Amino acid sequence: RHTPVDPQPIRRQIRAILRPSRYDYDYGYASGAVEQVSEVLSQAQRFAEGGDGRNALALLEAITDEYTKSWYEIDDSDGELGGFFEELAKAWAEALLVADLAPAERREWSKKLGAWQREADDYGVDDWFSLAQTAAEQGWDEPALRRVLTGEMAELDTETEEPADYADELVPIRLRVLERQGRFQEYLYLAKAEEQIKEYSIMLARVGRAQEAIDEGLRYLTTANEALALAMALREQGELEKTVRISEHGLSLAEPRAPLAAWLTELAEGLGQHDLALRAAEVSFRSAPSLAAYLKVHDLAGEGWLVLQAALLDHLRTNAAQAYWFHGSAAVDVFLHEGLIDDAIAVVTKSASYGLLERVMDAAITSRPDWVIQAATTQAERIMDAGDAKHYDHAVEWLKRARDAYRAAGRQQDWQGYLHGLRDTHGRKYKLMGLIKEL
Repeated sequence: RHTPVDPQPIRRQIRAILRPSRYDYDYGYASGAVEQVSEVLSQAQRFAEGGDGRNALALLEAITDEYTKSWYEIDDSDGELGGFFEELAKAWAEALLVADLAPAERREWSKKLGAWQREADDYGVDDWFSLAQTAAEQGWDEPALRRVLTGEMAELDTETEEPADYADELVPIRLRVLERQGRFQEYLYLAKAEEQIKEYSIMLARVGRAQEAIDEGLRYLTTANEALALAMALREQGELEKTVRISEHGLSLAEPRAPLAAWLTELAEGLGQHDLALRAAEVSFRSAPSLAAYLKVHDLAGEGWLVLQAALLDHLRTNAAQAYWFHGSAAVDVFLHEGLIDDAIAVVTKSASYGLLERVMDAAITSRPDWVIQAATTQAERIMDAGDAKHYDHAVEWLKRARDAYRAAGRQQDWQGYLHGLRDTHGRKYKLMGLIKEL
């Protein structure tokens, strides 16, 4: 865009968000306000992403000026409005690096950012605008940076060159700008100098230097997710052999391995590499158990399924016990699929959401009625004893499961005796008694 944008509509939007006509800033208003301001901010970010830094700066000035005038008037108990300064400052840094500014212009922006930061300091906000000020002060002309970008210096000499404040936080922003501008060699120099190995290796792949990319990846990548990112870049370039090699290497790197392993499973299947597909599927299940991952191993295992099945179920029992909140639901899914009711009961007995407990109860009514009776009545009695009338319908749902379990066990008389005891204990709770009549 060659014409300047009008920032006044942006100013009006920010005012409307932070100073609505009805002055009712109740608790929780801050979250919605931040979301709306962030949507306005995205308009400025789109200009920067399109290479129009000057119009991005004009909109950012309007947003920041209005925001700093009013944000502190809203209840910010959770710190969301104050936390927005980080997002705002990063948008400033990117726009300043995109815009083709003279040193004098950058100094003027740095002064304005400093003034806004001083206003924010009064309310205990972190000095995020220092990040944007560093971008304004350095631009692309800072001497050490220029030597890196021209390949004269392979890395920052920390003994003679002191990094500026927030220099590390600026690196990913600089890399994004360089990539969009097609400055790929400068991108590579900077990524390597700053030890951004994933970004460096991926860019090597994208510019056709696949062998160098995989050499870097095999030597320096530390997580499976990093290996996945490089593998995807290599696949985009048609380097299938190298894609498989880095993916297979990634199976041994740090968690989480499941995304890479699942991706490699499909790739290896498509390439006819059955053994690798099976190994990757097993890694995927062990990393992030699920019924779908379990069934994938089953589909690939063939005659070796029974041995693998025993190992996977043992893994599931151990991990469900040690990390219920991560694997409990998956364990129940698999155990119920295999008809292993006792294993499913063991999972939910330790701790479970109501929904998971209900699923196991429903599956166990005929085979483990006594457990269902004990578990269901415990849940129902907790609600009834508390006397919370609005939850009595939940108590009755638990009692229905107890009733069905009594019947499955052939203990109808015991069920009637239990109901009689409830009427004796809770007879004055008329809403509850009305609901119990339905049983």
